[in-house]
Amino acid sequence: MNTTPTETLRFTTTGITCGGCANSATNILKRLPGVVAVRVDAASNTAEVEVERGTVNLDVLQHALKPAGYGLISEKTHA
Repeated sequence: MNTTPTETLRFTTTGITCGGCANSATNILKRLPGVVAVRVDAASNTAEVEVERGTVNLDVLQHALKPAGYGLISEKTHA
């Protein structure tokens, strides 16, 4: 049982224009250490990334997505 506290980071996405892009971005983010779950929605230009608290920040996510031409704009964080 994993008892590591998590937080959900919410973003507006850039460069994600279709379902294929959303799947690609999801797969990129899921590979990052500390990422627990990812939901990317091309239709609403949003992403939610559940992470182990204190392990992943916007810079890490942006760096992973940039080579694919995707980006994130921070909205807010909820525990």
